[in-house]
Amino acid sequence: MSTKKIWIVLMPALLISIWAAAAETQTDLDSINIKYYFNPVVKTGIKSAGSQRDIAAAMTVIGSAKFEQTPGNSVMEMVQAYVPGLYLTEWNVMGYGVAGSAAGKVSIRGIGGTADTHVMILRNGRPDFMGLMGCTLADEFSTDGVERLEIIRGPASFLYGTNASAGVINIVTHDITHHGFQTDLKVGAGVYNSKKFSIRHSGKWDRTEYKLTASRRSTDGFRTDADNRYEGNYFTGHFAYSISKKTSLELNASFADLYLFDPGLVTTPKTNDWYDILRWGGDLTLTNKSRFGESYLKSHGNFGKHQFADGWDSYDQMIGFMAYHNLKLTHGNLTTLGFDIKQYGGHGENLTLDWQGNPSVPYTEKQIMEYAPYMHSQQLLLKRFILSAGLRIEKHDLYGTVTVPKAGLVTHISDASSIRVTHSKGFRSPSLRELYFFPSHNEDLKPDEFWNSEIGGSYQFGNFLKVDASVYHIAGDNLIALAPRVSRMGYQLSNVGETENNGYEVQINLLPVNGVECGANWSHIDMKNKIPNMPEKKLTAYISGRIGQFSLSANLMWVGNWLSKDTALPVANIYRMDNYTVLDFSTNFQIYNLLQAKLTLKNALDSSYQAMYGYPMPGRIFMAELTCGF
Repeated sequence: MSTKKIWIVLMPALLISIWAAAAETQTDLDSINIKYYFNPVVKTGIKSAGSQRDIAAAMTVIGSAKFEQTPGNSVMEMVQAYVPGLYLTEWNVMGYGVAGSAAGKVSIRGIGGTADTHVMILRNGRPDFMGLMGCTLADEFSTDGVERLEIIRGPASFLYGTNASAGVINIVTHDITHHGFQTDLKVGAGVYNSKKFSIRHSGKWDRTEYKLTASRRSTDGFRTDADNRYEGNYFTGHFAYSISKKTSLELNASFADLYLFDPGLVTTPKTNDWYDILRWGGDLTLTNKSRFGESYLKSHGNFGKHQFADGWDSYDQMIGFMAYHNLKLTHGNLTTLGFDIKQYGGHGENLTLDWQGNPSVPYTEKQIMEYAPYMHSQQLLLKRFILSAGLRIEKHDLYGTVTVPKAGLVTHISDASSIRVTHSKGFRSPSLRELYFFPSHNEDLKPDEFWNSEIGGSYQFGNFLKVDASVYHIAGDNLIALAPRVSRMGYQLSNVGETENNGYEVQINLLPVNGVECGANWSHIDMKNKIPNMPEKKLTAYISGRIGQFSLSANLMWVGNWLSKDTALPVANIYRMDNYTVLDFSTNFQIYNLLQAKLTLKNALDSSYQAMYGYPMPGRIFMAELTCGF
């Protein structure tokens, strides 16, 4: 879409916003009474705290309470269980692996599902992806120290830039609310020699707060034909200091040390395909609130060191700076003005010999810089309508400029019902791997681009039931895919792909009686060009209840109508996969005042299934945990 057409779309929205701002004098965006459980306060959708029902984007929020209800310790396990339209490939008791054949590939609404992610992972609002390969590493994201997850389903590139073309998963860490000190120790053991250990310690006094976590998870794996061991050590740190009532400084850091094995396809099992991975990163944020609005300055970095059994040895990094300011230009208005800059890159070398027996050529240091100013504004109209518009101008070292607009409208029909409409663009810059590394690289690649149009609505029945639904249309072009070279000698990455997806999503949350919570999510996608590892249909449901010191939870997932692929080179073979159902149980009970026990049973139906081609999933998995807090 040309810049002229973009402004034709945006200018009416901005003019109406200005007109309404002059006329509106009675209420503000946050004036509508909400119940936090059904309409939580979120920040990811517009980079300012506000009610979820005021956001034009389709969102899912997963609170920390669900972390205890759901078996597992990975952020990715949480989003798999509670987000409609999202799918994650899996292969083992613990861990996902890395590289093109590994598990942990995430997709939303039929976009993604490969090593080059279209789903942006954020830690407290900062991007976290591998600077060299352009993808995320699912094993890196533990739930340790996490307060909640905020997921945007649909493009959010107007706020977050590249890699947010399908959606965003924002990992929000804990704020310490009570003064004093708290320590929690957790140990666990289960089948396949699976073990867990974690320690969390936090403190708050005067103007200072901190939280430290350390954990270790390991398993021998369940495959008897292959080596599928997994070891993961995780550390997180959070420190905050209130310089004054209006100014604060916050530091967050994370470190992951992973050692795991790829068991290979069941037809060609592997016994020594290991991966040794170090990932670390952090951010430093200065926040100031004044009568002129809220200002945020954030510097951030993300780094990695990888060594693989096939001889691959690499180092990657991404460093950046983010600045944005939220202000109210007129009554009922909230405008965000921001600027992002990041540089990412690295180097790698395959230390083994190539197929002809010659020493491999090292891939020397490469760096890419991207920067972007952006603006987003939303305006309250007539106490019932919230009109929003955004625009981002992304500059890239190689391909130049990408213009990324967004327009949205939320209508509060009543205190209980809302309708939202949005039209937005998403894009993904080609990774350094695609541009420079390996035989299929192409230095002339342009970014993937997607347009998402959707309408959604929600209705809340009293304080016990909320139903939310979305219908969307996604059209994408310039998708990067392997295509035959002009010479017909081999394959090369090129901007040749197209996609057109239509679908709908339904979320139901219910509080039938005191102490009982349940819900269900359903999604259906009609893909014109079907992609592997993205089911057309997915159902998840959960129920949890508490009586005194005892609680019981159950989670169900059904996956239907989907394709997957093998590891054949240069082009993988596509297979139609069987539908599958997985049912998990979890129970918590207090033994003494300071001691709590948790028992989990995953795949209680002992289903025989594959969540990606060639990698059978384990049967029943039992785990027992003890937590001591003081």
